[in-house]
Amino acid sequence: MEFTITPSREEDLAALPEIERRAWDLFSTHPLTAALVTDEDGPRDFSAAHAAGALWVARDASGTPVGFALAEIVDAHWHLGELDVLPDYGRKGIGTALVRAVLAAARERGDGIVTLTTFREVPWNAPFYERVGFRPLTEDEMSPALCKRIEYEIAHGFPPALRVAMRFG
Repeated sequence: MEFTITPSREEDLAALPEIERRAWDLFSTHPLTAALVTDEDGPRDFSAAHAAGALWVARDASGTPVGFALAEIVDAHWHLGELDVLPDYGRKGIGTALVRAVLAAARERGDGIVTLTTFREVPWNAPFYERVGFRPLTEDEMSPALCKRIEYEIAHGFPPALRVAMRFG
């Protein structure tokens, strides 16, 4: 499968909410996460991440967006806030390539550390990130900002036992 990863372009932004929605629909098929799938929040606004240079897009051979990675700075390091790939394009290396783009951006900043929070036991979440080099953090290793992020997720209905903070580098 041929695809490219580049920083986002203005014209990509309109396609990203549909990628996000379709990727999120996968969670409705997993027994641990099915009850968490709602439309309460609506689509994310990607313009700030685009303007900050913190959004990368995967495109198929025709140039159509099929996935994205969105990051932000947390505790002076990149934090991978969202990684979505259209289900039809899953398991083709696109997610890994998007993660590697974020890791490369961290190195370009002179920092090899990237953090994230994710589902502990969903196969395309923590196990995937472990395969690309992330490791789970203990509570003692988590910064106050990462602790707040997990607390926010719990306050929005995510059971604490399902969530994990992870770090690369």
